[in-house]
Amino acid sequence: MWYCYIAMGKKEDPGSDRGYVTIRDIAARAGVSANSVSRALNDKGDIGDETKARVRDIARELGYIRHAAASGLRSGGSRSIGVIVTHIDNAFFSRILQGITDCASAKEYTILMLASNEDVETEARNLRLLAAFRVAGILYIPSRDLENGIDYSGIQAPHVEIVRHMPSSTCGYFVSDSRRSGELAADRLVSSGRKRLSYLGFDERVSCNRDRLGGYRKKALESGAALGKGSVRLCGASAAAAYETMSRWIREGFDYDGLFVYNDAMAFGAIRALVDSKARVPDDVSVVGHDDIDTAESFIPRLTTIQVPKYRLGFDSAASLLDTIESVNPSRRPERVVYDPELIVRET
Repeated sequence: MWYCYIAMGKKEDPGSDRGYVTIRDIAARAGVSANSVSRALNDKGDIGDETKARVRDIARELGYIRHAAASGLRSGGSRSIGVIVTHIDNAFFSRILQGITDCASAKEYTILMLASNEDVETEARNLRLLAAFRVAGILYIPSRDLENGIDYSGIQAPHVEIVRHMPSSTCGYFVSDSRRSGELAADRLVSSGRKRLSYLGFDERVSCNRDRLGGYRKKALESGAALGKGSVRLCGASAAAAYETMSRWIREGFDYDGLFVYNDAMAFGAIRALVDSKARVPDDVSVVGHDDIDTAESFIPRLTTIQVPKYRLGFDSAASLLDTIESVNPSRRPERVVYDPELIVRET
């Protein structure tokens, strides 16, 4: 166990290690060698308890902070993991990232986080960058995963897919059942008396969009409310893009009483467009979103949506990755988890 004293202490005279207190400073104060200090801080058995206590007291007094990068080089292993999401500003990812952070922090790993912006070339560059930093492992969301030519098998560190799973991939993954999400949305709308269903979705090259629409379309057909010609439109995964697309759809003749939207942010934009056109939600059009981000509860009207266990997905995927990194069994099988989504009924 190493000790990190978060006093951010610095030496009066800036020197090596950018002015931070070093093991040599502790050794000079304690009257022992730098090696003895290192072994005392790492609780080695060949250092007496009295010496360990004195060294730790001095380290705490001086505000010593362990040099993590240097320690990683000495031990031959990194204490960092890489995380690649598609969009950092997407509220859906905040709880996932919180789960990843909590798990990594508890096990004393740091995180290098990057965004691909749904661009395959950017994702490939990010993977090379993380490899250059020799991260111990990687959690990532594959960009446009239905049309993605990246050879993930070339990643030398353990890696786990989150949110999306590429059919050709052999690594572990943690995802939600998107087809089930579509079924839940159709069930809700049909049970509310809606007969003319529609879908506002994201990029068709993304598996989550394909699967949500597939489950939605199948359940609607089975329930006698099949999606007709022109009942599906796609746009960017933002409130602004959804507002613009929905407004155009309304001007061109939106004649549906039920709408399922790819994510909550897009649902907010779609509802605003409906309200601006004098349509009443849910009296004229019922709307179901997806993700259950924090603002879904406070939005007016409060958004009915499909909940994904975001924090759990982040924490569990990070725990699985770290277990793989620290496993003594190199043939350990990758963990593959599919979470069940849940319908959250509110006002829309």
